[in-house]
Amino acid sequence: MKTVPETEIARVRSVLSGAAGWKNAELTVQPLTGGNCHKNYLVNNGDRRCVVKLWNNYWESVGVLPAANVVLQNTRVAAEVGVGAPVIMISEEPLGLALDFLVGGHPDLLHDDDAVGNLVPTLHKLHRSGRRFLNDIDPFALARHRLDASRAQGSPIPLGITAVQRMMDRIEKVLSLEASTFVPCHLDLWNANVIKPNDTSSYSIIDWDLAGNCDPCYDVGFVAAMNGFDEEKCRELFIAYFGEEDERQFARTRLFMAVAHWSNSALWISAQGNADPNDGADYEGELAISWEGLLAELTAPNLHQVLAAAAKPPVLV
Repeated sequence: MKTVPETEIARVRSVLSGAAGWKNAELTVQPLTGGNCHKNYLVNNGDRRCVVKLWNNYWESVGVLPAANVVLQNTRVAAEVGVGAPVIMISEEPLGLALDFLVGGHPDLLHDDDAVGNLVPTLHKLHRSGRRFLNDIDPFALARHRLDASRAQGSPIPLGITAVQRMMDRIEKVLSLEASTFVPCHLDLWNANVIKPNDTSSYSIIDWDLAGNCDPCYDVGFVAAMNGFDEEKCRELFIAYFGEEDERQFARTRLFMAVAHWSNSALWISAQGNADPNDGADYEGELAISWEGLLAELTAPNLHQVLAAAAKPPVLV
């Protein structure tokens, strides 16, 4: 196991210094793998475990993540809704967050027979909560912003980006997003960000760094896109979420699968400029997965039919 530097342990202690039961306790601090943005640590005080997240401001500086205060407060809202881990402490200096450790494992959203049935109620609970996050997310505008930042810092841009941008402009026109219809969304729903507690089938969601108010079809489309759902699995998810065979909503969600790959591609392109990546971060590999997924969606033989089915009122597609 990798040793945590004393400087990092001191920062973890500072985050927890105002939390009852943690301030003067004997702590063991272990690094948590899997995070691509901030430094995450599992902390034990002998009676209780928590996760402490220490901020890396790079991501905010290039527009990959919302401002830190937005992420921190959105995490609190998710906890209050009952879909995220309870918040123990929010620290401004050092900038960080402490959360209850959720006991359980990560489901395999693609292969587990009960995954869709357990995830959809959690999505409904979030999307139908009536709450609002502090920020609205237009994924098309966000992707453009990330690409502009990447060009400004000289990050390598994939070949064919101009043609892909034209196709995404076409999809943006068809989807015609309206902020007034947005609901709180996670926007990064893949296996590692979903927890299946040992004592219940109800799923929880962690890591709210990319969350914001958005079209709920984006959250659903992201699940399908980033977890490798085939046509049959997509339809199972869409029917479970919408409750009926609503072909327009299915088509819109199918287009959001391309949007998820597009937004993630822009994220990983901009990530190439991060000088202090977490151990094990593979930005090039993540970009390759998202870019290949995007091209697969944009070259699907039925894309024109999906565009036509998603459009309302009818538009030139």
